[in-house]
Amino acid sequence: MQEFTFIKQNIDKWKVYDTLTGWLERPKVDDLIHAYDDVMADLAYANTQYPNSRICTYLNDLCMRLHEAVYSRKRYDFRSFLHLFTYEIPRVVALNHRILIASFVIFACFTIAGVILAFQDEANIRKTLGDYYVNMTVENIRNNEPTAVYAGGDQMSSFLGILLNNVRITFLMFASGMIPFLGPIYYMYHNGIMLGEFQSLFFLYGADIGFRSMTAIWIHGAFEISSIIIAAGAALTLSWGWVFPGTYSRRQSLRIHGQVAIRILASVVPLLTVAAFFEGFLTRHVEYPLVFRLFIIFGSFGFIIFYYVLLPYSIWRRERKFINMEDLK
Repeated sequence: MQEFTFIKQNIDKWKVYDTLTGWLERPKVDDLIHAYDDVMADLAYANTQYPNSRICTYLNDLCMRLHEAVYSRKRYDFRSFLHLFTYEIPRVVALNHRILIASFVIFACFTIAGVILAFQDEANIRKTLGDYYVNMTVENIRNNEPTAVYAGGDQMSSFLGILLNNVRITFLMFASGMIPFLGPIYYMYHNGIMLGEFQSLFFLYGADIGFRSMTAIWIHGAFEISSIIIAAGAALTLSWGWVFPGTYSRRQSLRIHGQVAIRILASVVPLLTVAAFFEGFLTRHVEYPLVFRLFIIFGSFGFIIFYYVLLPYSIWRRERKFINMEDLK
């Protein structure tokens, strides 16, 4: 189709959509979403057929204004909140699954590297965790209480302290995305090496000690480590928008990818809260039945797989005829 014909067929529709973004208009959210999806489809076509045309710039700008209109005029009641976590976030995850997979793979590689370093020489663990912490853990192992470090302190104080620390680490991870790619990778390197060496420390004193430690540590670790990986994926998304703006200006791309990344990051806040609760109230109770502890661990991983893999895939399959990677904006 000739560019002139494409514009002539759609210009009246675009003018109508343009009026929806005016401050004097109060259109329904559903109308805004329909307009946004329609313009996104036109933009995808224009980018393919007329990549250097001014019409792409016009449609980019219109998409931006419609996007802002959608999210500034939504009613943030309980239904909107529920919609955010049951549809919008899984959909964003589906559209950014490659970045999240990359985050998982990078973190897993650093964790494996930490395991290798730990089994090469215990001195490597001491360099990462510090002599005090390693000596305390070794002493606990010799006293047949390998995870006694989690038993100290008041449960509520532990919960609040752990939650604040986890949130701080996760948001630092996210903010590191402003240092394109190197920032998130550094944080993944630091946390991955630490995880690998910490878990390996117990296995150095016997497989039985190692497995006993896992049935305690991963009660909270399932959500905690998953949150770090997901936050790293959000940071990489931010970096991607900064480095690869595509047809947008760098400022527009950073704003759009930032909104996407924040939605991904928002999903880990409940996970961090539950992880802190488990660490403060449950991890310390090694006397609880093994079946109960394994139920929590596998249930936590099951939820992660459902929410970040199965649900996004289900949404992608249902909407794949209507969405493409441009929709992440």
